[in-house]
Amino acid sequence: MTVCLFGSYTTAEGYPVNRVLRQGLRQAGVTVIECRAEVWGRFVHELFERATPGRLLRTAARMIWGVLSLTAKYARAPAHDWVLIGYPGYIDVLLARLLIGRRRKIVLISFISLFDTAIGDRRAASATSLPARLLRWLDAAAFRAADVVLVDTDEHGDHYAQLFGIDRDRFVRSFVGEDDEQFRPLQAPIRKAGEPLRVLFFGTYVPLHGIDTIVDAAAELQHEEIDFTLIGCGEQLDSLQARSLQLGGRVRFVSEWQSTTQLCEHIGRADICLGVFGTTPKAARVIPYKVFDALAVGRPVVTRDSPAIREMLSDGESALLCPAGDGKALAEAIRRLHVDPMLADRVAAAGHQAFLAHGTPAAIGQRLLQQVEISA
Repeated sequence: MTVCLFGSYTTAEGYPVNRVLRQGLRQAGVTVIECRAEVWGRFVHELFERATPGRLLRTAARMIWGVLSLTAKYARAPAHDWVLIGYPGYIDVLLARLLIGRRRKIVLISFISLFDTAIGDRRAASATSLPARLLRWLDAAAFRAADVVLVDTDEHGDHYAQLFGIDRDRFVRSFVGEDDEQFRPLQAPIRKAGEPLRVLFFGTYVPLHGIDTIVDAAAELQHEEIDFTLIGCGEQLDSLQARSLQLGGRVRFVSEWQSTTQLCEHIGRADICLGVFGTTPKAARVIPYKVFDALAVGRPVVTRDSPAIREMLSDGESALLCPAGDGKALAEAIRRLHVDPMLADRVAAAGHQAFLAHGTPAAIGQRLLQQVEISA
């Protein structure tokens, strides 16, 4: 079988989904040919989060070039069985359908909705505004142009089907996963007498992540030997630093960008890794990259309870789950792992097994092949 990976998809650090699916399909014995144009640059989400007029114009110019480049490249592409549109592929899937017609199946990787992220989650504009209507139209058009739309959780599949009035069968779950060659199991750090427990969070400071809950938990634990390291930047950084100073807590903020190698080193030094704790509806529908990263390395994960996280992990077995937005509950979960190292070891081991079963490129590639065959 030969698959054409098509589009302006990103291969940058921090966005493993395209690389994971490409690697997974190849491990499953599929020949993957690539038809790609560079458009988005290093940080895809900067455009979506801070869409200045200048940035939008520059991206539009690159998109025009990308459309022309992809059209020419696809005309020369070797024979293939179906087309996989990489993330972000909102425009690419429309171009692919125009070029291909109904001759081949098109599978779209779309783990976020532009409308849902910008309007539903971040409230960047009114739901009835022109930008909102344009984003909603683009999402719906992209989803309808594909034969199969890959979503990261069944919760997202249910939500998108209802939000855009599209047949639920079109949406197929494919976990985001992680590159198991970069994120490898590391021996848990051995804490000497008097050394603090090391708790790690990494990610962007946006409402979905609920980092204020982490700051609240650190304040609850400020008189215990527990240190928090928060790596990332974003719109809430200044307010979170101010909140931490006001409440107290052993919190260190690292705002410098970290490479994948550096991030793996941070995870390796941590005793516990944190997921997301936001109270937004979207936070209940995701299993974020950071959870897969920590599971891959073999660290116990504490994250918010949600229908999405329970699609892969079980409370008290492969992770500790706590209510969203509840700093005291998060503090208690961290304290449980602190006072019971054997529980921490069991959770870490079971979490890593869950990653091996569901989050490696091999597992994701094999499942994708099965899903595409079922939907054929």
